Amino acid sequence: MPNDTPSPSLLVDDSLWPLLIVQLRGVVSLAHLEEYLVRRLTYLRRQEKHVVLFDMRHTPMLPSEVRQRHSEWLKQHAALIETRVLGHALVVTSPLLRLMLSTFHKVRPRNGRHLVTPHLNDAARWCLGVLEESGGNPPTQRIEAHFCLTPH
Repeated sequence: MPNDTPSPSLLVDDSLWPLLIVQLRGVVSLAHLEEYLVRRLTYLRRQEKHVVLFDMRHTPMLPSEVRQRHSEWLKQHAALIETRVLGHALVVTSPLLRLMLSTFHKVRPRNGRHLVTPHLNDAARWCLGVLEESGGNPPTQRIEAHFCLTPH
């Protein structure tokens, strides 16, 4: 289950580290985002490579002030993100949000790998694959059990 959640709308689960799961639920306020960003920075400073799975199935479009602040934070910490994050998977079911994210990734491509999908299992399997390809030692069986994935 999620550890030490910073807010009801942003749940952070590091129990499957180096897979970090971030769930967005409901409307995300600027204050909740700021709490998350402080916590997110602690993971980046661990000096450990990891993959992030953003589960955005239960959130509407993010408010413009939240999107803008997150974009600023990403620019500010780009070097850390580039060296620590192996990839990002985003689970998005909203067609409008999927289009927006697709456009964002085309306009501001990242060096890192990313996946946008409407299916949680696809995102989890992709994250596991990225971790395994990196040569690390991910908790493969625990990740497969957590997401009810069939072993490969």
